[in-house]
Amino acid sequence: MKLIWMAVPALLAVAVAGCTEDKSTTAASTSAAAESRSTSATPDAAEHEQPGSGMRIPLGDTKKVPIPADAVMDIKVPVDWGNATTSLRCTVTDSTGRNEDLRSTNATKQETIDGKEWMTLWTFSSAAGAEVTVGCKDPESKIAAGDNPVIRVIPRGITPH
Repeated sequence: MKLIWMAVPALLAVAVAGCTEDKSTTAASTSAAAESRSTSATPDAAEHEQPGSGMRIPLGDTKKVPIPADAVMDIKVPVDWGNATTSLRCTVTDSTGRNEDLRSTNATKQETIDGKEWMTLWTFSSAAGAEVTVGCKDPESKIAAGDNPVIRVIPRGITPH
């Protein structure tokens, strides 16, 4: 009977130690699973994206965007959204939570990116090497859901005058 009382605490200690040592593996597998879900959610977008075509951000989401040296950043939207873009509300915040100033641009400035026409809606600048959070919302729901609603944040080089 004495052996049983000694074996129970030993088994309990082994079980607890085994459970606590496995946390990093669980965390790694959880983050890997989450990453695979996020990347598999838009496989077509990532497969067909060309280098230099900017960061794609789904409408309603935010992403951290690194700021390169000697560039201002353009927030671009598909030209076929037309007048619905007037209802978009975009924000850019720095690492301290401070809002960056957005400057409206000439909406007629268009360019083809990955076979689709895009226009610059806003321009902003931030310190080189900084990372800002960018996102746009459509509070009036004017953008059709079937339009694959994403914006692009693209660096535009600046030239000294």
